[in-house]
Amino acid sequence: MQSISSMDAHPTLVQPRSYRHISVCPATGVLGAEITGVDLRSPLSADVWTEISQAFADHQVIWFPKQKITHEQHLEFSKGFGEVIRVPQLHNVDGHPEVQIIRRLATDTGRIVGENWHADSTYFEAPPAAVVMRAVEVPSYGGDTGFLSMYAAYEALSPAYKALLEPLNVIHSATRIFGSAYAAQGRKYNEATTRTNLSIEEGDREVSHPLVCTHAVSGRKFLYVNKTYSQRIEGLTNEESAPILQYLLDHSSRFDFTCRARWHDDQVLIWDNRCTMHRAIPDYTGQYRYLTRVTIGGPRPAR
Repeated sequence: MQSISSMDAHPTLVQPRSYRHISVCPATGVLGAEITGVDLRSPLSADVWTEISQAFADHQVIWFPKQKITHEQHLEFSKGFGEVIRVPQLHNVDGHPEVQIIRRLATDTGRIVGENWHADSTYFEAPPAAVVMRAVEVPSYGGDTGFLSMYAAYEALSPAYKALLEPLNVIHSATRIFGSAYAAQGRKYNEATTRTNLSIEEGDREVSHPLVCTHAVSGRKFLYVNKTYSQRIEGLTNEESAPILQYLLDHSSRFDFTCRARWHDDQVLIWDNRCTMHRAIPDYTGQYRYLTRVTIGGPRPAR
């Protein structure tokens, strides 16, 4: 019998569409696209929103170049993707509590938050559905963000392994971010980026989500696991869980499941926080980087 490698399996590629009101330029055949022909300073018509929503569902990560918008316009545009929520460990822009800050000073020398592949805040009962990020000031080079498709990661698994994973749940918590696991390392928060009044109890609170989920909009299945927040498979010990989780994390990070978004000042980027993971690329030491983000809520992940 011929052996089958996971590298032999390929995900569904995004099929080209025709658009009347916007221009969509895919970054890869798996995820990521640049959208032009839109001015985010003005209210968008229902027809334009329909096409943006379709492009977002198809490409999972979309970005709009050269959008010099205000905090108010950033927030207003973000509301088109759903209800706005806040991430507790992030600072907000003065006078704009729903617009939060992602910042690294030129003098910062420690590790960059978010260097691992992850989805944001999966320790929430209902984790964020999307994030709308605006680049205010970015380095002259470096500081890109990598994205990968968890649709692609699921679709490239064998049928037997999919069947094995389908009934499983994964326990998530923020213990490594601001809970007891973080505190045990004796590290300090970078106060330029992260609030310091977070409780260890909240960081250690655990929540269970399905390992394989179905997207409420696209109907496609995706893996829901990440190194930052996923602790173990529910009902298994840490030792029993570890090889399964590590395999899925290694498998998901295949290069052909990814794209790389290069930031430019005044660029607005939206990622689907359910069916993608992302990671910061820490290659801009000694340079300043300042972005703002609005976080979009959604329903609990479900099978």
